[in-house]
Amino acid sequence: MLGMGDPALREEGRLCVAEMGECGAIEYPALMTKRGIITLLVLGAIAIAVVLVVTLPRLLKSEEPDPAPTYVVAIDAGHGGRDPGATADDVLEKDINLLIAKKVQLLVDAEPDLVVKMTRTLDIFVPLEDRIRIAEEAGATIYVSIHINSYATEEAHGVETIVSDARLQDDDAWVLAELLQDAVVEATGARDRGARSQDSYMHRTEMPAASIEVGYLTNPEERERLLDPAYQDQIAGGILAGIKRFMGWKYPPVSQ
Repeated sequence: MLGMGDPALREEGRLCVAEMGECGAIEYPALMTKRGIITLLVLGAIAIAVVLVVTLPRLLKSEEPDPAPTYVVAIDAGHGGRDPGATADDVLEKDINLLIAKKVQLLVDAEPDLVVKMTRTLDIFVPLEDRIRIAEEAGATIYVSIHINSYATEEAHGVETIVSDARLQDDDAWVLAELLQDAVVEATGARDRGARSQDSYMHRTEMPAASIEVGYLTNPEERERLLDPAYQDQIAGGILAGIKRFMGWKYPPVSQ
């Protein structure tokens, strides 16, 4: 051990110690002085802080799950304005279509991964080609049109869903139509008239598109139900269920 009386020489950051009659040199870099050690510690702390500032946000971000995609659902309230659609006993199809469509809008917009694009929200006339254009410009994934049927006699009643006859049987439009049909029948208890094809303006789009006829305005009992807000809620809930079933089938993990 070196004592205070031991011969020592400090110069240029070097310490020379003589002991036991011999002079052995132990050299210390100048940085290893007290001030140098403090400087090293400070620089090390700064370096660690810089690394944390740069990398920590990236690490935290990489652990966050990617946000779920949002899908646009086009909801079309059939007819409107100068086009009343079916009429019976002073009841106009266009008005009930819009009421149900707005209920569907509220339900779909409440879903975290779905958002609605309405083709109309007012009693206005919108040409058929413009309805498709509105949906496509919004980037809609599917197109659901809401209508009410009519017939020459009062006996006809029930729900049916239409796809364009330009669609092949394996087209997604058929899947959408069948899922909508099943869900609305389940929700309302109405007669199941099935899904079928016919000539339709919906051939203008390649997205899955279906038109659901939620009842017959010419059937007195069904007309009364269609005017009932509670029954309209059931229809809207069924349409939402059909949409979610289709989206869950086509784009999992959309909740069903």
